[in-house]
Amino acid sequence: MKVIKKTIFLTAIFFIGLTIFALTVGQNLPYEFADYKIMNNFYVTIWQGLPIAILLTLFGTFKRKKTRVQNLTFLGVTVLISIMSFFIVVSLMFSIGFGAWTTVSTLYRHKTEDKVIKEQLFEEGAFGYGGKRIVEIKPVLKYWILPTKIDTSKINKNEWKFVNEQGDIKFP
Repeated sequence: MKVIKKTIFLTAIFFIGLTIFALTVGQNLPYEFADYKIMNNFYVTIWQGLPIAILLTLFGTFKRKKTRVQNLTFLGVTVLISIMSFFIVVSLMFSIGFGAWTTVSTLYRHKTEDKVIKEQLFEEGAFGYGGKRIVEIKPVLKYWILPTKIDTSKINKNEWKFVNEQGDIKFP
């Protein structure tokens, strides 16, 4: 039973750390999710899981050695922090939760490497589109990409094949 409690506690701490990293430092990294559905599932999971993970830390803070007052204090503070985190996460959802780069067209494919050049719009859901970019996309592992802004007039046309394939936004 002790091992299970410690595993739950350490998993909750790891999840809280992952959530804090993803919502702070992770936002400034140049890497992006390769698929917006995976990105959406990831953020929904960490937003909904944070208050639960905070509550699960009680498995590591409740001790029989502590007095009843100390345990009740830990319980009250943990529940309060969990409720506060829920409201903070809900407010963050409406400020950073909506929006992803959507491919309008794939302009070029590299002839020898696994790279493409895409024209993209930043889709903000009900708010429309919030920006445009042309990027060279390099896959990183399976679920991430490294987009780099690129000027297509300065690329070596011998290394790239012009494909002009329709992207995620469909035009009639």
